[in-house]
Parts: sequence; C-alpha cells; structure tokens
Amino acid sequence: MVLHRTRYYSLGVRILTAIFTIIAAIILVYLLLILLDANPANPLVDFVGALADWFAWLFHDLFIVDNAKVQALINYGLAALAYLLLGGLVHGLGRRTID
Repeated sequence: MVLHRTRYYSLGVRILTAIFTIIAAIILVYLLLILLDANPANPLVDFVGALADWFAWLFHDLFIVDNAKVQALINYGLAALAYLLLGGLVHGLGRRTID
C-alpha cells in the first residue's frame, strides 16, 4: 500500500469541508451582527444567534473581558477559527488515498 497525494477529493471530504466552512460562516455572521449592534429581538438575528451559540458552545465564556463586544470577538472568533482549522484538517487528510 502506497500513500500518494492526488487532486481528487472524495465526496465525503468535500461535504465535510463544506459543513465546517458553513458552520464557521454562521458563527462569523453572528459575530458581525453583534459588532454592528443588530437588534437582538429581530427573528433573523435570534435564529442566527441560536445556531451560532449551539455550534460555539465549547467557547462560551472561554475568555472573560469587560467589554462585551471584545469578548464576543475573541470567543466567537476562536470558535470560527477552530471550525475552519477542522475543515482544513479534513481537507488535507482527504488528499491522501490508498492504492
């Protein structure tokens, strides 16, 4: 068995990479809504916030800062970065195939 790199990606790798990218995008959109002072009572903001909170549950209050916007930037930013790194890891490992 020889491992080699190829430009072909399996469907599973493409789907997982896309899922991680979409999750990171949802978190970043919510972070942008926080930074732009979007109305939290708006149903769209509430829905995006609920999704982002669910995906970033591990990063809630990871770092506590006096400024709420800076705290959101750090914690949600780290969550988005983690999902992007996971997607990149899946993408990189998916390049390896077995002959």
